Amino acid sequence: MGKRFDMMLYPGGKKKALTLSYDDGVCQDRRLIEILDRYGLKCTFNLGSGVLGYQDQLGGRVSISKVMPEEVASLYANHEVAGHGLWHSSLVDIGTPAAMYEICEDRRRLEELTGKLVRGFAYPFGLENDDVREILRLAGIESARTVVSTHSFALPKDFLKWDPTCHHNDPELMSMAKEFCESDRMFASGELFYLWGHAYEFDVDQNWDRIEEFAKYVSGYRDTVWFATNTEIVEYVKAFRGLRYSSDARLVYNPSATTVLVQVMRDVVEIPAGATVVMPETPL
Repeated sequence: MGKRFDMMLYPGGKKKALTLSYDDGVCQDRRLIEILDRYGLKCTFNLGSGVLGYQDQLGGRVSISKVMPEEVASLYANHEVAGHGLWHSSLVDIGTPAAMYEICEDRRRLEELTGKLVRGFAYPFGLENDDVREILRLAGIESARTVVSTHSFALPKDFLKWDPTCHHNDPELMSMAKEFCESDRMFASGELFYLWGHAYEFDVDQNWDRIEEFAKYVSGYRDTVWFATNTEIVEYVKAFRGLRYSSDARLVYNPSATTVLVQVMRDVVEIPAGATVVMPETPL
């Protein structure tokens, strides 16, 4: 075989993906979800199940009350529910047994409320370390988001230390969105725009127009951008990274349950779940 580049393509043959992640399960999620659903975007909402239904205000003027447990399944039906720690405690400070309980019990309660597996997480206060990541791994959590903005569109090497592209209040939000959506880098693959925040911040800053502008703009690129939840992206990328190649790279086996698309030079090759595919010949 000749010289070859195998590039991951997202579902639909797209080179780019976009995901959102919003924390705390606040009442403003209702308005945010209405906006996201209108434009067809997907979000992962990170909830602390122990504080669901809790009523409170920020500075005596903006509600940071949490949604009710009984509305979780219906409210977030089009999106993903992930963990955020049972009581939103600092997992790096409370000791391993308590951290394990916070993570596992939160997961158990959220799965009971939604009837779905909980596979993602966001670190309370953005605090994490090697011990916390190991607890998450042992608890069956596959990805966890930090609060460190990268201003890049690169996928993480370790999904349990997943740095987002930026917060929605980043002054460069729309310029980065335009760069992401409008660029056409020939050999780029697996690009990802990851936006995060808290929905109550839109009330604090009185800037709901910001997420409306972002959602409306990126929705115009649905033909080239895959809108997905955090776990949908993790599952797909892990399937690509888990492909098994023969010694001469002519045969590729996909041991996962996810069909993967690969671009080989000018050819797009579909590698079905559980299948072995003969790759196309490439010129010298």
